[in-house]
Amino acid sequence: MQKRIFFILGTALLFVAGYLTGNRGATVAHAQAPTQGSVPKSYGRLVTAIADQIGTGLIFEDSQGVIRFVSVTGMKEGELARYDQTPTHGGIPKSYSRLVTAVVNSEGTGLIFEDSDGVIRFVTIAGKKEGELTRN
Repeated sequence: MQKRIFFILGTALLFVAGYLTGNRGATVAHAQAPTQGSVPKSYGRLVTAIADQIGTGLIFEDSQGVIRFVSVTGMKEGELARYDQTPTHGGIPKSYSRLVTAVVNSEGTGLIFEDSDGVIRFVTIAGKKEGELTRN
C-alpha cells in the first residue's frame, strides 16, 4: 500500500513540476507585419521571383531589355545591361531576345532566354552562355 501511495504522490509531484517548468518558459510567436516597399514602373514587367541564399528576389525586364534584380523590400540589388554589337562586362546580347525566367541552384543564378526563332539559351548572371536548345 505504501508503494502505491509513494508512486501516486511521486507521479503527481512530477506532473506539477513539469507543468510549472513548461508553463514558465512558454513563448508565443506572433506573425510579423507584411513587408511593404515600392518598385518604379520604369523597371518594366515582372519576369519571375527567385529564392536564393539572401532571400526572395524579383526579376524585372524593361522595354530596352535591361534586367533588374530587386529584393522583396523594393531595394535594387543589381542590374544587367543589354548590348547590340560590342560586348559589355556582365551584359547580355540583345539577340537573346526576351527573358523567360530565372533559376537558382548551388552554382548561382541562371537566366533563361527565348528568341523569336525558338532558341532557348541558358546564361549565367555574369553573361556567360551555358547552353542552348533549339525547337523543331
